[in-house]
Amino acid sequence: MSPALTATLLLLAILIIAIAVWLVSLNFAASRLLRRRQPDPVDPPSNYGIDYEEVHFMSRDGIKVVGWWIPVDKPISTIVMCHGQNGSMDGDTRQMPPLHEAGFNVLMFDFRAHGRSEGESVTMGMYEKEDLLGALDYLTDVRGIKQVGVLGFSMGAATALIAAALSDRICAVVADSSFGRLKHTLIAYATSRGVPHFIAQPFVSWMLGIASVRTEGRLDQTDPTRWTVHIGPRPLFFIQGEDDRLVSMRDLDRMISLAQGPVDVWIVDNVGHRGAYNANPTEYNTRVVNWFKQVLA
Repeated sequence: MSPALTATLLLLAILIIAIAVWLVSLNFAASRLLRRRQPDPVDPPSNYGIDYEEVHFMSRDGIKVVGWWIPVDKPISTIVMCHGQNGSMDGDTRQMPPLHEAGFNVLMFDFRAHGRSEGESVTMGMYEKEDLLGALDYLTDVRGIKQVGVLGFSMGAATALIAAALSDRICAVVADSSFGRLKHTLIAYATSRGVPHFIAQPFVSWMLGIASVRTEGRLDQTDPTRWTVHIGPRPLFFIQGEDDRLVSMRDLDRMISLAQGPVDVWIVDNVGHRGAYNANPTEYNTRVVNWFKQVLA
């Protein structure tokens, strides 16, 4: 065998191995993105001395969703809380009491593939919007409540913005650390883990394509930058950490520019993704409660 042929076969073998590694890595990453999440430690409202009822309802596409209904006497309005892509609703229970004490009914629930709810795939808002729309149906059909505010965190914030564009029963949204474009956030996550940008960008694009095929949808349609303009005149309140490495100020500015109604923005100094509450819980609770009182009264 000639040296030239040997070199050609060696290069071909290396190329085949590289392609195989690339495809295996893409499938692994897609599986990690879509996997059912481990729940947060159980933390029901009763831990805060607040009565609640466990409720079950169906998402718009037939997934059984489990939540907590936390009513008050003579409510100002009702707030739906939407957790992020990790954990479960338990991780956000500590942020519920100030809303309840201020006179709001609160509905919390686990998105599909989280906590107590059914489902095996997390889709970063693509199908989670069906869970939130199902929550609105539950409130209307069972509780007679037709208008709500939504407090969402990260993926839950993005889902709230998407659902608000689809349902005018959502009258106001507090979006804490919402991504603007999912692709940008996943690239930022990869680069924060040491992956060079020139590799992260095509890798994320291909991975989202594989995840979309598996879920029979379009994960790029979860981008709130596609939906914010359709929310119309309803008020929005964006909260973001100044040092958020997953959500860029460029994407936040894009969502703000697309909003058709009043927009409030709180940029919190020296905190990262979802860091505003931990940085100053008292100020966070005051700002959120007062904002909801102002726009939902």
